[in-house]
Amino acid sequence: MKKLHLLSVLLLTLGGGLITLFTQAIAAEVGSGAEIINNNCARCHNSRPVQEFSTQEWSVILPHMREKAHLTGQETETVMDFFKTLSGGPVKNVADVATMPVMDGGALMKKFGCQGCHSFNGKGGALGPALDNVVAQRGGEFVMKKLTDPQFNNPSSAMPKMPLTSAQINVLVGFLGKK
Repeated sequence: MKKLHLLSVLLLTLGGGLITLFTQAIAAEVGSGAEIINNNCARCHNSRPVQEFSTQEWSVILPHMREKAHLTGQETETVMDFFKTLSGGPVKNVADVATMPVMDGGALMKKFGCQGCHSFNGKGGALGPALDNVVAQRGGEFVMKKLTDPQFNNPSSAMPKMPLTSAQINVLVGFLGKK
């Protein structure tokens, strides 16, 4: 009986580990919401501000677009979570941004999906401008203002206002300025 119990515990432990690995593999394969938008939605739609629609409106729009864009359920959910992050709404599995520790610039770019729309070091999207020399070309103050108020210099800019703290903005500008 003891051997059977140990075998059951071992199988449950291995099974849980496999489920965790499988879930992580799916998450890595799906990509960020910004990447999914860049790789799918941008094929037919011009880039527009995410805030053009409310979270509730997006929850109606996305299921319709899922079929047309041939998105998986997981991809659709990832895009919706991305929209919720941008609107400040509740997001699954994402720490509260205000209490999130300040990360390095690369980790922040990944966290907020910057390369879903912008290229950096030759990788990423093409909806927004490349970020490789943005601080050298536009200046640190411009980049800070753009991250704080994305439409300040262009009211029709599709760049969403990310829920970044001032400390995180400083880290990003410093990171982009080192390039």
